[in-house]
Amino acid sequence: MPRYYPVFIDVTERTCVVIGGGNIGQEKVEKLLESDANVLVISPAVNKKVQDLADAGSIAWERRKYRPGDLQDAFIAIAATNDNTVNRQIADEAHERNVLLNVVDVTHLCTFIAPSVARRGEVTIATSTGGASPALARTFREKLTSSRILEYADLAPVLAGARAELRAASLVVKPDHWQTQITEELLDMVQAGKTDEARQKLMDGLISGATPTAAS
Repeated sequence: MPRYYPVFIDVTERTCVVIGGGNIGQEKVEKLLESDANVLVISPAVNKKVQDLADAGSIAWERRKYRPGDLQDAFIAIAATNDNTVNRQIADEAHERNVLLNVVDVTHLCTFIAPSVARRGEVTIATSTGGASPALARTFREKLTSSRILEYADLAPVLAGARAELRAASLVVKPDHWQTQITEELLDMVQAGKTDEARQKLMDGLISGATPTAAS
């Protein structure tokens, strides 16, 4: 099996084609919309949720079967059909056009695979088993979602603010020193609503290990 290169893709306002409008297609459509993609669904029929999205103008829907040429303007494509012949036709076109493709549950036809995702605030943790066991990937997601580890995502706004302050002051902090400042104590302060106190504590710790940005 291929060893996939892990990456997060910016699909904002890019055309993403989903072929199939059932429950699995709906899941793919919703995740693309969460990332501000322009979504086109191609399917003779869709479920009620996809229909509602089309009626609301959130997605475009072409009520027909896939035909060659449908990926002409696609940035990425997702095949959510249960027709092996159609899936292979889609894969052939994606290959010809260099379009990134995910064929649901048919890993060998994919050029990218969808990970199992756990989210909290601005932080996304994606887990993949390279297609070996989607159930194991879901287990990781569920364990992460209920663990203390994902709660560290609550620090993201404070950490982002600190980065901006350091840049404005032309200061650089090495990654290792950054990590020493990301502590449970800091997390407890943020979760207790002591955001200003946490920000000051973080900045004090970071500045102690900061160096001036080298002049260009």
